[in-house]
Amino acid sequence: MKKILPYKIQKGDKIGIITPAGKINENQEKIAMQKIIDAGYIPVTASSITEKYGYLAGSDQHRANQINQLFANPEIKAIVAARGGYGCTRILNLLDYEIIKNNPKIIGGYSDLTALNIAIHKKTGLVTFHSSMLAAPETIYSKNSMLNLYENGVKGTKIICEQPSNLEENVYSQTPKVLKPGICKGTLIGGNLTLLENLIGTEFDISYYNKILFIEDINEVPYKIDRMLTHLKSAGKLKGIKGIIFGIFKGCETDDEDSLSLSQVIDDFIKDLDIPVVQNFTFGHIKSRCTFPIGTKVKLDTNKMEIKLLEDCVII
Repeated sequence: MKKILPYKIQKGDKIGIITPAGKINENQEKIAMQKIIDAGYIPVTASSITEKYGYLAGSDQHRANQINQLFANPEIKAIVAARGGYGCTRILNLLDYEIIKNNPKIIGGYSDLTALNIAIHKKTGLVTFHSSMLAAPETIYSKNSMLNLYENGVKGTKIICEQPSNLEENVYSQTPKVLKPGICKGTLIGGNLTLLENLIGTEFDISYYNKILFIEDINEVPYKIDRMLTHLKSAGKLKGIKGIIFGIFKGCETDDEDSLSLSQVIDDFIKDLDIPVVQNFTFGHIKSRCTFPIGTKVKLDTNKMEIKLLEDCVII
């Protein structure tokens, strides 16, 4: 699939808000819209984003229609999710990938949006973004990281870890560390581990060959992380992989003295890999999270704990 770049956004552009997974309330909608306004843009929704269908933000077709309609609307220059939750995997077969391919624009989010980001990139070649979401708490670091790529994501741009001292109290001790040193080049791919595993065996799964994989998760005890990582390995997903970036796995530790620690699980997973690996890079279900352009070739330097774009991720 030929790679497609979205156009950059400029102040005053219209940005679409979607709820492709979990539901939100009216207050969260106001927060999402205000965040766009504060950044100098105009918020737009294709239809109601506060619909409710159980734990979902409306029916599958309603949520898919939000995406299809915003991609088809030439006035919309970017699309960002209000929140994650659960539900994106239910709508992947309802998306109009021809409309998306023929109307390339920025689309971003994290967590459950992993499924959407990966599926769209797989089916169209469009670079998508593992980025902040509009109703989620964030820091200046998160906002700047996202806008830096959305507005000016050119070759040479660097993605650098936030200082550990600036992280929220319950994760500040998870300082970035090098598990396997080195420098590697490859195409960024990844997101939430649970969603990446859920895509295995589906038409929306993607090859990790020549890729630099970034992964994170939340509130999964070590044995569940172990099971998912083992599945990636046994499914052949690590063949030809160039490097791995582990993010902040918030709430994934345990007090069970009979359990392996998360670090032990990760160490066991990578022990046979001869590639650069870092842990606790600042992304995931935390307030300070960087933005990654999925489908963009980058260089990972473990000594500098930085990722450098080797090509543009937006059209300037």
